[in-house]
Amino acid sequence: MSPTLAIILFVVFFALMVILSDKLKMSIGLLGALFAFILSGWFGKASPTAVVGYFPTNTIITLFIASTFFCYVQQTGVFGGIVERIMQASKGRTAVIPFALFICSAIVCALGGAEVTPLLLSPIAFAFVNHAGLHPLLAVISTYTGTIGAGLGFWTPGGSTVRALAEAEIGEVPSFITSYQSLFFLFVFSVVIYVCAYYILKGNRLDSAKVSEYLSKKPEPFTGEQKFALKVVAAVVVVTAVPVLFQTLIYPNPVTAWMSTHLALKQNCLLGVLAFHLAKIGDSKEIFKNRIPWSSFVNIAGCVMIVNCAKDLGITDLMANALSTSVPGYFIPAAILVISALLSFVSNMFGIVPLFAPMAAALGEASGLHPATIVACIIAGCNATGISPVSMGGSLHQIGANDEQRAFLFKKQWFTAVVFMLAMAAVSLLGVWKLVDNIFF
Repeated sequence: MSPTLAIILFVVFFALMVILSDKLKMSIGLLGALFAFILSGWFGKASPTAVVGYFPTNTIITLFIASTFFCYVQQTGVFGGIVERIMQASKGRTAVIPFALFICSAIVCALGGAEVTPLLLSPIAFAFVNHAGLHPLLAVISTYTGTIGAGLGFWTPGGSTVRALAEAEIGEVPSFITSYQSLFFLFVFSVVIYVCAYYILKGNRLDSAKVSEYLSKKPEPFTGEQKFALKVVAAVVVVTAVPVLFQTLIYPNPVTAWMSTHLALKQNCLLGVLAFHLAKIGDSKEIFKNRIPWSSFVNIAGCVMIVNCAKDLGITDLMANALSTSVPGYFIPAAILVISALLSFVSNMFGIVPLFAPMAAALGEASGLHPATIVACIIAGCNATGISPVSMGGSLHQIGANDEQRAFLFKKQWFTAVVFMLAMAAVSLLGVWKLVDNIFF
């Protein structure tokens, strides 16, 4: 099958998935899974068993475990109590609260807690959605932009991994500079895009009636169950994040090396669930029947399956080849950013950087940029679409949302991912990467 026909078929089936889901009121995930079998099985080379392999097992397991853990926490009502105290502390200046979510996300992530950031802050953000009228999409954008704005420093786990992947192609010193460039660009972009989203989504205008209600009364003391929930959340965050912090910033040693490798987020959340059971806190039947967002899991899994068909149909290889052979030098930064952003729907940064890093020298020569800057473009593109609802990042930042909010956010986050990608492409066409290149070289 020709590459052109493959692209046409993929676009047609993807559009059909969206349209039929809306018209038939059917799960978009089930349609996505069906069309994945048709695309790869009828028009591609994959067997039905191979198509089953497109199922995003790691993403769904992570979401299931994290969601289950926070359902137990939410049942205690502790997040409502946190909102009450933050409202009281703000003394009516609630316009700063969304910025506080953004800043706290950036700080936690910069300290090496990229995995922990949505786990810790997304439920608080959605508590403000429920109790103070914060826009659900702004809740996601607040924590996501804070995370990408500070999460790729060379000292963080994500930044050091990407630097190691790039080092083989561009050298040790340039790979460090790539880390600085990525951090600089993504931080500035995150701040600018967040400020825009803040005003567009009216982050400065929370529900005045709800805010007045909180300000008019003193918060109730935390109950015993709520105090226990806070201790369990704190324990999960500390055990997950502190060993990584020690290994990357403070004092690398065998103990924290073992802990950072073996005490993963999923395991720690399950230990938290066990703690709630032993303390007889939470109704497990209610959680599994009514609170776990099963429909969201189906939507995410099905959409990932159809998007993964792009690999089998050769679309990803086509985009990579077109970039290296057909794009004029001036457009290379924008083109590689957009292609990396599109590929991040079907892969992740740790798979895309090794794909394009070998081309960095040739693309740098063609565009007049240092190879390290080209790799920074790739990294930026991968982060542009990470807010999509089918990515690990975009879905984790929905923790704390109810089913209605998740359904509302599903299409909104797709749209937001495209807006982020186009915004990055636009500033790339304006020559921002030349400026970044001149600053660091």
